[in-house]
Amino acid sequence: MILSHIKVNSNISVLLQGRYNKSLFPVVQTENEAHKLYCDYARNIGFSVRKEHRILWSGTNLIKSREYCCSKAGIKRTPKVPESELKYRKMDGRTNCPAKIVFNADKEGQNLVVGKFIEEHNHELATKKDQHMLRSYRVITEEKGVVMKSMTEAGIRTSDAYNYLVDEVGGIENVGFSKSDAYNFIAKERSTRVDGGDAASLLQQLKSRAMDDGMFSYEIQTDEFNRLINFIWMDGPSKIDYECFGDVITFDSTYRMNRYNLACASFVVVNNHWQNTVVAIAFISQETIESFVWVFETFLKFVSGKQPLTIFTDQDQAMMVAIERVFTESSHRLCQWHIAKKAPTKVPTFNVDASVRSMFHACLSKCDSSTEFELAWSQMIQHGNLSENRWLSDLYKIKEKWSTAFNKTIQDHGMLSTQRSESTNNVCHAITKATCTLVDCFSKLEKMIINGREKALQEDFKCRQANIPVNAKNCPILKQVSKIYTRVMYGKFYEEFKVGAFGLFIVEEVVVSDKIHIFTIRWSDCGDNNKHWYVELDISSYDVRCSCSKFETTGILCAHVLKVYSHKNIIFIPQQYILRRWTMTAKTDYYLQHDNNIFGEASVAFAFRNNITRFAYDVAIRVEKCEEARKYVMNGLKDISLFADAILEKNCTNCPVDKVKPTLKDPPRLKPKRISNARLKDHWEQPSKLLNQLLLGF
Repeated sequence: MILSHIKVNSNISVLLQGRYNKSLFPVVQTENEAHKLYCDYARNIGFSVRKEHRILWSGTNLIKSREYCCSKAGIKRTPKVPESELKYRKMDGRTNCPAKIVFNADKEGQNLVVGKFIEEHNHELATKKDQHMLRSYRVITEEKGVVMKSMTEAGIRTSDAYNYLVDEVGGIENVGFSKSDAYNFIAKERSTRVDGGDAASLLQQLKSRAMDDGMFSYEIQTDEFNRLINFIWMDGPSKIDYECFGDVITFDSTYRMNRYNLACASFVVVNNHWQNTVVAIAFISQETIESFVWVFETFLKFVSGKQPLTIFTDQDQAMMVAIERVFTESSHRLCQWHIAKKAPTKVPTFNVDASVRSMFHACLSKCDSSTEFELAWSQMIQHGNLSENRWLSDLYKIKEKWSTAFNKTIQDHGMLSTQRSESTNNVCHAITKATCTLVDCFSKLEKMIINGREKALQEDFKCRQANIPVNAKNCPILKQVSKIYTRVMYGKFYEEFKVGAFGLFIVEEVVVSDKIHIFTIRWSDCGDNNKHWYVELDISSYDVRCSCSKFETTGILCAHVLKVYSHKNIIFIPQQYILRRWTMTAKTDYYLQHDNNIFGEASVAFAFRNNITRFAYDVAIRVEKCEEARKYVMNGLKDISLFADAILEKNCTNCPVDKVKPTLKDPPRLKPKRISNARLKDHWEQPSKLLNQLLLGF
């Protein structure tokens, strides 16, 4: 339908229609002003604007005329490919509409005036309620763009950020752009962050972090085509956390959450508040022995060669071999959760015989000695007639890696699985997705680490600002530990104390010598369970040792020892049985001690340099937001420097050398079918080909 000469009562329309009276012509100075003038008119009329011809004065870059037309002007071009072969055909909105406006400028490219104006349309115009959908009216302003970027960078989905803006302005018609515009805007912003290549942008960001953080470390590994295949990073606060709490770590690499299908592997420790603390993150393209060896060796280089006492992983064969090569001083433990999950599929007897299943779980974590384990294992094999089961035979060969009975003298915090890494990976999975770039992954994971660090600071603040309520006010032991342990660790200690002090234990004492007393602890109402524990106590030094080895593995005294203390009227815990890592001042005490052995075979000078650097860095992090504290620290450092200069004749500094190649290429795109950011399944979780054939019916 042709609509002839539509009348509009707006001021803009009056001005534009006044082309026959030059005194009413609006004069604008720039193309943007001209474009906005026609767009405002088009919005009130009900059509969208498209930019058309732009003519310049001969031999110059100055504009001579500028034409804007209706978005439905012209006719759609005929595609070169037959329509039957086209995978996607866009809707044809062109009607060869004649509506347009031409602005003419003087020879200086200024003072644009309307030279030609056609307001007739040959199509239906948008109504008032649909005008917010017009393309030329949909613009994301700078203010709204900042809000969108801030919200999405904080982990909020684009759709939720858009809905927030809609609610703020009172409806979709007032927000000024559509949801698809919001998605395109965020995608464009993300693409600008990887300008020049995703890997190159990531490298630039890592370098920037290293300049801001003097203790920030990173390494990348490339293939023969200079494409990034593996990388790992660790910042300064994480190094401090590892120095203080790196006795037990968990390592897991089961999630892939980026467009290159790289596996995300995290090193996780437990801090003094029993919180997960991510100390390093690596991305691995292929989970091979060589890749894991490179990651582990680089990690040890970051932490000055300090190996953990215990490292927990799953049963990945390549990972196990790499750990044996690199972590030669660490005890490698396998995740009991993975083993227990495999058991029903590998040993069908577990599904029908509860007693055999119970014996197996006893072998996992309920045996206090190797003798007890061997007895329980042989009973399980005999009772279930499992001597021919190959999976159990192979599992028995590596029993030291999964049974707690063989790890009673090694610190493990009582952990039995890689659950802490799994929970961290779940968080990673929630904040990223399969289409994320490496830069996005790095930024979001870095924020996750910072958020975890903030939770630890909150717990530190609570411990400093308030006293832990003592459950028994007149108990000297509880008063003692309430002033030393963190809130969470006090709760764990109290659970042991409650069982030891008030539990129905029977204590039998045998005096071996003037100093050594041995106590037998058992339940008063044990029924058929005749299990008991032995506690050896040195009366002179209060040195104690229990057969359950809870203190050796977790760092907290067990209920059996506390029962003996109560029995002998010992009202204070000896200092040697308060493990520093569980105290409120774990970090401070760590750096104040003069123990060079924490660095293994490193030289005294090297140990001192690492120790003093990390201590100073920790102080700087704590005072950076307080001006008065910053001035005090700086003045103190100046005084220290003056005194040091008076003693030393010269100082030397070593500057790190960046050996990374500048022309780094993106990893190969190996995006798998279906969901790429799900947890990688082990071989035992994968359905067999025979089962697939049966399910599919052939």
